[in-house]
Amino acid sequence: MVSDEQNPFEKAASPLSTDARERQVGDQVRRLRLDRGLDQLELARRADLSPSTVQSLEAGRGSTLRTLVRVLRALGADDALGNIAPASAVSPLDVLRSSADEPRRRVYRPRGGRSSGGGS
Repeated sequence: MVSDEQNPFEKAASPLSTDARERQVGDQVRRLRLDRGLDQLELARRADLSPSTVQSLEAGRGSTLRTLVRVLRALGADDALGNIAPASAVSPLDVLRSSADEPRRRVYRPRGGRSSGGGS
């Protein structure tokens, strides 16, 4: 859907507002729809949504994640959501195994300073 140079899920230099981000996603969906040669009515039919729902998504007005997923599937681009959290290069099990040689350390908390609630 999007080249590596234009990954919509990468951190931007300055964070966008939620409204601006929704408009940006809507614009990307619109471009993708047009690239596929579809009008909003046909996309709505393929995604089993109302045309007004597709219009709202493209305008960046309060769509749901379910709507986005349905539209991306209908456009053949549902793999785009895989860019949100790419696979980690480090396995959590490998990290655990590498630290198994070191003894576990206890957290020290001083016992003084607390009252036992018994009163004098």
